[in-house]
Amino acid sequence: MSETTTERLEVPFTIDGASYTALKGETVLEAALRNGYFIPHYCWHPSLSIAGNCRMCLVHTKPGPPKPQIACNTVVSEGMEVDASSEKTLTAREGILEFLLANHPLDCPICDQAGECDLQQYSFDHGRTTSKFSEIKTQRPRHDLGPRIRFNGNRCILCTRCVRFCDEVTGTGELTVVNRSDSAWIDVFPGVPLDNPLSGCTADLCPVGALLDSDWIHTTRVWLLRGTKSVCSGCATGCNVNVEAFDDSVKRMTPRENQPVNKWWMCDEGRDSHREATTDSRLNVARLDGQPVKHQDALEAALDLFSATPAAKIAYLTTGHATCEELHLLETITDGPGGVNYRPDGGAFETLDGFKLSADKNPNRAGVVAVLGDVDAGERVRKGIESGQIELVVVCDSQPGGANWDEGLVEALKGDVKAIVISLEDTWLAQTKQVAFPGLHAIEKDGTFVNQNGRLQRVRAAVSAPGDTRGELDVLQELGRSAGHFPRVLSAGGVFRRLAAASPDAFGGLTYRGLGAVGLPLAGAADQTPADKCQTYYNAGPVSRETRAQDEQTRVAVHRESPLGYGTVRGNV
Repeated sequence: MSETTTERLEVPFTIDGASYTALKGETVLEAALRNGYFIPHYCWHPSLSIAGNCRMCLVHTKPGPPKPQIACNTVVSEGMEVDASSEKTLTAREGILEFLLANHPLDCPICDQAGECDLQQYSFDHGRTTSKFSEIKTQRPRHDLGPRIRFNGNRCILCTRCVRFCDEVTGTGELTVVNRSDSAWIDVFPGVPLDNPLSGCTADLCPVGALLDSDWIHTTRVWLLRGTKSVCSGCATGCNVNVEAFDDSVKRMTPRENQPVNKWWMCDEGRDSHREATTDSRLNVARLDGQPVKHQDALEAALDLFSATPAAKIAYLTTGHATCEELHLLETITDGPGGVNYRPDGGAFETLDGFKLSADKNPNRAGVVAVLGDVDAGERVRKGIESGQIELVVVCDSQPGGANWDEGLVEALKGDVKAIVISLEDTWLAQTKQVAFPGLHAIEKDGTFVNQNGRLQRVRAAVSAPGDTRGELDVLQELGRSAGHFPRVLSAGGVFRRLAAASPDAFGGLTYRGLGAVGLPLAGAADQTPADKCQTYYNAGPVSRETRAQDEQTRVAVHRESPLGYGTVRGNV
């Protein structure tokens, strides 16, 4: 866009006497939020049509009528003066809020939305200490709208965000407003439950406690959660997420905004993907010849086995769930062939606004191509084993459920060939081969994934690994160090530096820290959106509320009387 065009699109205006600039056609609410001036609102969302039914964003404007206007549907004109905080404006909002609270139950102490509820926050900012409404409150139904979403009608303020989301984003149209006036509520059409692939987003969009994710409710108070900015490992879309944990256990995953990747959304499958880290089939202890041992004992045996085998006779097997750093280490420490197993395709879905749930259920298939190039499913490894050219196979299997290796390869692996296995699941390889180490799930590891459009993004550990599990990066680097490939064991960032130096065509010019919260495109990627264009002025999910304790120090201060620190690591300090 040329400088002249940019200037032509800019419209100067003021809010409470301060000068701001709006884009031509922008509403007062949009311009205010984009410029960092917050105006309270419920029903408006940048991805949805303007409903204008909550009336909470009232402002007075000049030029304009003497009565207050809704900022979400008032277009900025040149020289407009917006009054957003005077006594008459605040009085108008207080009146609106009094109507919204007329039938709302005073149940904040037991409501799961408490701590990230807009209605709760605005009641402190604009509400009264007492209500003039003393009549019996209207009762609305409470029931499940679908397998995931529970509806509490008494808390609903009829902002219709959820209804518009199902109409305008998913296009599934399950929700509607039934009845009228104070007897109206949100409901599903008969026989059509709220069960689309993104149904959990309706709970994210709800500004009050009316729609709740049934997987999350009655678990942990939101101000106790510790959020980690990471990437969903459920498919190749690579949705940006907040992995929110308490007491070293993941309680929920919510979306983070990244416009070219997942906009403001994430699918229900991705929300549940953290459960794959806590299955009964997981490998939680190292093994030596099938018997449980301490990590150090297994490591010493693995180092002896690895050092005694020529590099040319060592092959590797991995999956589309390995990080780029793990792939680089596998390629570096072995001179033999490699093989990669991918999860089979699953369901796909595309919203009306362009968000795509990928059928490819491998979060780092593109990373495999960028790091390893053209690698088959293990055919060359099988031939090497059968011909006697391969004596040792390093297996790095972080795929939930375990990799489904080709039958011919399985038969070859069942023979006399030795193997060092790093596995998330307690597979037959981990049970029968010489050395096995527990692997890490994506919520427990640091590294990078490349999504289906070529964007390199950071995966961050949100919880600790079980037991004395060290993870793939540590084990692979220890093996490489024993053979003289590395002088010392580095963090994921240090391994990435080695990767970038070894693969300048794909990763040159990128730094681990520079990836930030939204990632960066690889050279030649389909998604070339720069980092500063990935996020707007409006965040996704309930973490956009400003009432939560975000850091450990705050949580310790809030709960300093607890000897356990309510899940914090420092306790009563």
